[in-house]
Amino acid sequence: MLASRLIAHRGCSLLAPENTLAAMSLSKKLGVDWVELDANLMGDGTVVVFHDDRLERLTNGQGMLMDLSVEDLAGLDAGSHFSAAYQGETIPTLEQMLKQLDRDQLGLNLEIKCYPSFTAEQIVLPVIALLERHWTAFERLIISCFETEVLTLIRQHKPDWPLGQLWEELPSDWQTTVEQLNAVSVHLDHTTLTNAQAKAIKQSGLDLYVYTVNDKTTAKRLFDMGVDGIFTDDPTLF
Repeated sequence: MLASRLIAHRGCSLLAPENTLAAMSLSKKLGVDWVELDANLMGDGTVVVFHDDRLERLTNGQGMLMDLSVEDLAGLDAGSHFSAAYQGETIPTLEQMLKQLDRDQLGLNLEIKCYPSFTAEQIVLPVIALLERHWTAFERLIISCFETEVLTLIRQHKPDWPLGQLWEELPSDWQTTVEQLNAVSVHLDHTTLTNAQAKAIKQSGLDLYVYTVNDKTTAKRLFDMGVDGIFTDDPTLF
């Protein structure tokens, strides 16, 4: 198993504003070994840690993330929507986040978002450059994405980096896809996973991680099925 049995989903996102430096600091404080976060792209090519392509749900701003540049980040509050205690928390750049996580020696599942407003190349190449510059231990990294095209592009540039294919439901040709990617793991919505699928994935030698689990009974059932790890919004539940 490459990652941990518990992976803090976007940081401890039921306990702190998701995908922020504060959420990752809390994950470290709680003793979580691995975190998951989202890499996204701004209009000026800056890679930031942010899930959505729009600002409204997670900040005091409005409009598209792609319409902004790095100079706009200081004016966006990404914490007050969660609670007043996090007022002034900003959207971090991926560079800022990698430096903090690497310093804290946390494992990282880096999910790459690929919205229609940009191409796979536009986000993959800067992500690779940032990881080369700011990440020191690739045994505690998995790069995942729903878009196989994105993972294929990373594999072309980095033959040895650990990749995980994300799906909502396991497709019938899953084995061909992961073999072509030389992936290390499959990541699935836990509500779609069957016992037979879990057995087949594990027999193929892959790690199996499922999202997003915030219930102890569900977690026990999934671990009994052979799941290696769960993404959770609140690791303290376990």
